[in-house]
Amino acid sequence: MNAAPAQQPSGNDPLPPPPSELFQKAQDSVSPLTPQEIRQLRGQVGEVDKAMAAPQVAIVPRISAQTVNLSPGASLPLVRTAVNYPTSLTFIDSTGAPWNLGAAPISGNPDITPYYVPNSPVMVLYAAKPFASGNVTVYLKGLAVPIMLYVSSGESDTKAQTWAVDARLDLRVPRRGPGAQPGAAPEARIGLHDRVLQGFLDGVPPKEAKQLKTTGNVPDTTVWQMGDDLYIRTRADIRDEFESTLSSADGTHLWKLPVTPYVSFSVMGHTAALNVALE
Repeated sequence: MNAAPAQQPSGNDPLPPPPSELFQKAQDSVSPLTPQEIRQLRGQVGEVDKAMAAPQVAIVPRISAQTVNLSPGASLPLVRTAVNYPTSLTFIDSTGAPWNLGAAPISGNPDITPYYVPNSPVMVLYAAKPFASGNVTVYLKGLAVPIMLYVSSGESDTKAQTWAVDARLDLRVPRRGPGAQPGAAPEARIGLHDRVLQGFLDGVPPKEAKQLKTTGNVPDTTVWQMGDDLYIRTRADIRDEFESTLSSADGTHLWKLPVTPYVSFSVMGHTAALNVALE
């Protein structure tokens, strides 16, 4: 027996009842905003999150070196760090040889945490909060006095839009450490507190210095002339006479000597000539 065909709705059928007041209240409670309003609100929340996460100042990482003054009354070395930008410190002696830490460093501020690698010259400073500051005490093997560092993660009383942080800082101790090489330059020729030498060593020479062209088999070498002197930045040891020198933790040397068109270096145990095009 065939089923009766379904009746098609006619135009005279009654309309469905409107939503009840209770249903409308429930719908408004579950989703009070339209989809477009929700998208707009999420966009505003995203912009707020970006603003909250953005640093208050632009961080400028740098690599530099400085000589520690151990004399009574001297200023403490300043170490600049920032949140999410830890600072790596390397300790070297006056000859550029690494100087290992003898014990764990101690921080006077809980928001500045020091980490160190035992039996190495390396330590790391991590700032947990901005605008934190305090002293950090460092002990080096064989050094009779501790090294005190002043560490800052920002200056709250400045309107500067940038903050230069020490991504890597080489701290030079004005002593010959346990690892000093016997054939290193004499103390009188090491420019420990010579800012001009330090500038050349950092690759930031004075404006009046002029870079010269060179030829020869001495790699990774840059030569400047300033006045009647040459400033040679290289990883090679010089064989000629020089006036003063300064070295960094990575083995780079800065040699100052009178102007000359020819300089001899030791490269891989052999003498190598560097020809300087004087102007």
